[in-house]
Amino acid sequence: MRSYREAFSSYWHPVAYASELKDRPLAARLLETDLVVWRTGSGVAATQRHCAHRGADLCAGEPTAEGLRCAFHGWTWGPEGACVRLPSRPGGPIPPSARLAAFRATERYGLIWVCLAPEPAAPLPHWPELEDGALAVVHLPRLDWDASAGRMIEIVLDVAHLSWVHRGTFGNPDEQEVPPYEVERREDGVHARIIYPALAPGLDGAPPKVDRTTLTYDVTLPFAARLAFKPTLFYAHTVYAIASPVSEEKMRCFYFATYHPRLRHFPDMFVKSELAILEQDRRVLEGVRPRAHPTDFAGEVHTPADRLPIEYRRGVLALRLGQHVDGPAPDGAGGMP
Repeated sequence: MRSYREAFSSYWHPVAYASELKDRPLAARLLETDLVVWRTGSGVAATQRHCAHRGADLCAGEPTAEGLRCAFHGWTWGPEGACVRLPSRPGGPIPPSARLAAFRATERYGLIWVCLAPEPAAPLPHWPELEDGALAVVHLPRLDWDASAGRMIEIVLDVAHLSWVHRGTFGNPDEQEVPPYEVERREDGVHARIIYPALAPGLDGAPPKVDRTTLTYDVTLPFAARLAFKPTLFYAHTVYAIASPVSEEKMRCFYFATYHPRLRHFPDMFVKSELAILEQDRRVLEGVRPRAHPTDFAGEVHTPADRLPIEYRRGVLALRLGQHVDGPAPDGAGGMP
């Protein structure tokens, strides 16, 4: 079984919100690799974080027209990792070994994405609704959790935990049964749709009301989930959760939502409610063991209510094994009714 780093270095992962990357370089960590990202004249660049000259932190450097200039000795590094200016030897040859490890980087959907491999194994998630300007977007602060990226996506997909973990936010403790539902396995992920009797907060002191909310899940492997909410009493909106693997046991999640721009009060309500919901998830998830994403299904007992997170894990395991996602289930992935 390949490690996270071996299996997922060739995929795109977000490392920052685009709004965070201004005129100064930014530190990031992805799959146990320390990075520095900065804006260039034509886009964004990502390289190893520390200077190849004397190990200085390039996050203290300065982006210039030529590249990223180190604050220690002024060596300047181009977006492709080559040293393009060596101030202590003006006009002299630059050693060919004066190079940084450079990585693919791009900006899309309001995020800075990095791929650590020379060629990506798959494109970015396909979310055209984020680019046509018809929807407004609200971001949560970055979520840094002591849990694997795969575990994070699994809890987003976990239908059975809603009535238990999310009591007091939207979970309905009187509706614990999970009716049968179907999961569609796709070449790039999984898809499912359920109806959940969420509790909508009552207004003006009224008790909460049951709101039969349609939840549509679309996952792009390895770690990107889109969840569309269509309530009957509240606002329709779509949540995006992209878990970026810092290591096998830590992740940074970029979490945001789209909504109709005429809903002026939606951002404040969403941030307040969603942070409370995610804090409930964090407390549970950081206590789960093993913290790393399991490499099989041994030691767990599943029911049909678990079908969506289990089918997602099967896809992740297929990638780690180098298999086609839409092929047979990986060995050890059975055991679910």
